Amino acid sequence: MDEPQPPQLDYSRIPDSIREIYETIENELTWLHGRWIMYRQLFGGDSETLTLLNQSAPTFFGMLQFLWLDYVVLEICSLTDRPATFGRENLVLKQLYEKLDRRKYPDLGRELIERDRDVEKTCGRLRTIRNRRIAHRDQNAALGAYQTPVLGVSRKDIDDALEAIRAYVNTFRLAFMDSEMAFDQFELNDDAMTLVEKLQFALENMPEKRESS
Repeated sequence: MDEPQPPQLDYSRIPDSIREIYETIENELTWLHGRWIMYRQLFGGDSETLTLLNQSAPTFFGMLQFLWLDYVVLEICSLTDRPATFGRENLVLKQLYEKLDRRKYPDLGRELIERDRDVEKTCGRLRTIRNRRIAHRDQNAALGAYQTPVLGVSRKDIDDALEAIRAYVNTFRLAFMDSEMAFDQFELNDDAMTLVEKLQFALENMPEKRESS
């Protein structure tokens, strides 16, 4: 099933040299928030939802939780990596600064530098985890050789990183479009709560449930 497309917006005020880059980053960040919102609906909500998942398919949802979290880490890191690696440009946040005509927009350039400091601060640990555990199998990390082990990721780590990324992107957006995007308010027609409702209905209507009632 194709993902629903966001409403059409006017990006014409963004310079031609950077417009497509910004639109793509905004779209990717929107869907990243959508996936994170669904993760929180399943695994970061109330105890009743977690109980329902454990009653339905505990092994599956247990694996899904860790895979989903690692995937979000990968997406965050891919958006906040260096502008280029091995001579090839990457579609990352820093391109909004690199491609910007900073002689024409000096104030925006300085604001993006400030925002980037927050991005690096919140994403640095995630990048270490990505490099040593998720994307690569660091032998010393796997064997526990480091004095400080490479541990898992907390929901706060993700929330802090996304907040810093939103601030960076919205700083750029505000300069050209006079508005910010409420990425963290993204809504989907069929989100994780749809699954929760169907699981609840299925459990309540299982044959043994009906026979015992």
